[in-house]
Amino acid sequence: MEKIYHEQQVDRFCAQHCLNGLLQGPYFTVESLAEIAHNLDDKERRARNSSQMDCLNTDESGNFSVQVIAMALQNLGLELVPYMRKSEEAEAARADPTSQRAFICHFDMHWLAIRRLGCQWFDLNSLHARPRLISNTYLSIYLAQLNSEGYSIYFVTGHLPECEADQYLMLYPVSETYLTQPSPSSGGRGSERDADLQKALVLSLADDANDISLQSVLADSKREAEELEMQKALRISMQGGTRGLILTII
Repeated sequence: MEKIYHEQQVDRFCAQHCLNGLLQGPYFTVESLAEIAHNLDDKERRARNSSQMDCLNTDESGNFSVQVIAMALQNLGLELVPYMRKSEEAEAARADPTSQRAFICHFDMHWLAIRRLGCQWFDLNSLHARPRLISNTYLSIYLAQLNSEGYSIYFVTGHLPECEADQYLMLYPVSETYLTQPSPSSGGRGSERDADLQKALVLSLADDANDISLQSVLADSKREAEELEMQKALRISMQGGTRGLILTII
């Protein structure tokens, strides 16, 4: 795992962390991304014939638009393609996400990258203290979850730069026991669902090995969640006496 290049969150530099994790090296800095943003702003001002137009591709907090991310990748011969686009290419990606090499996801002011290294997938979210192993089965579940949470998802086409981690993990893949190890987090949105993600990751290994259907996994997870909610409600109602118990059940 130490072969994987991973940048942890610093201020609001997640766009930089996302791109560098995707490319597996320090390819971009905040300054280089800001330059791309300013160039795009200048081009848009000229197109609209307005020198007074506000900056649209970056802000004071350091957040960058998807146009900046796309241009940064385009400069390296890569293309950012919307995952939900109505096209044969996007439909093929949705049908089998593992056929792709990498994904970039964006929500609000946060960017994260998911990439295949060797024959395994890794979540390179900078909010996490280290990369997270994702099984092939769980990749589809994870992307569906991010989409339901409001993330914009893109897949990356083109030839990604060669990297040491890709070559190393092709020969020495990460052990599946890594999924059961505690994974420290840097906080933020990523830490809120750590326990659920870790559980689903372990379940997905069984899916890969035994061909358990995705519907079965989701049904089990939903049933367990409902049972936990009922137990919680019963505990609360017991503290409030018999009347509280009747009101809770009703």
